[in-house]
Amino acid sequence: MDILLGTTNPSKAEWFAQLLAGYDVHFLTLRDLGIDKIPDEDGMTPAENAMRKAAWYGRYFDHVLTNDSGLYLRALPVDDPRQPGLFVRRAPDGHPMDDDEMIAHYSALARSFGGACMASYCSAYCVFRRGEMFSYADDEETQDLFAFRLVAQPHPDRHPGWPLDSLSVDVHTGRYFVEEPTWTDRAEDPEVTAKKRLANERLRRFLAESFSLA
Repeated sequence: MDILLGTTNPSKAEWFAQLLAGYDVHFLTLRDLGIDKIPDEDGMTPAENAMRKAAWYGRYFDHVLTNDSGLYLRALPVDDPRQPGLFVRRAPDGHPMDDDEMIAHYSALARSFGGACMASYCSAYCVFRRGEMFSYADDEETQDLFAFRLVAQPHPDRHPGWPLDSLSVDVHTGRYFVEEPTWTDRAEDPEVTAKKRLANERLRRFLAESFSLA
């Protein structure tokens, strides 16, 4: 099955390919299909944005997978103007930041908290399959499980498209995300590792069932 990923992020494409390893799927990107129009992402939640993107790109392809995430710093109230929320790439002046700008901005933000602060992502996913849509979002337990330390000192390595991996440190291993081998092996503690693998397996199962791969 060919699946259009509603993203230009190379790291997302690689991660979804790993997540669905073993299934006979081939991921296409927006560039592969020459799609240069993007939908407005003005939803109130990651789930709303993921669904809007899926409906938009479903006009171009029968099988679409979209994702949206919000970043939340736990030291800040949700309504604090410094809280990234759904606008992770938006600079304080309103312009979209590139990877280097994001590293500089979030490094300074972490420094304002003494060098580090706890953070978590809230991610949502939507599958468009021949006119039908199916959605999935992280629950609070999953957000807590994958919480991390956002630090001021960047790692020299980079994940293109995911610049904050160079500022994100696993609370269980003390390693930067760019040092970790895979998303499912970031924790050395067996119990935490098992929980993270289970969370990823739930997402994998949702995608497989939504695309009728299972």
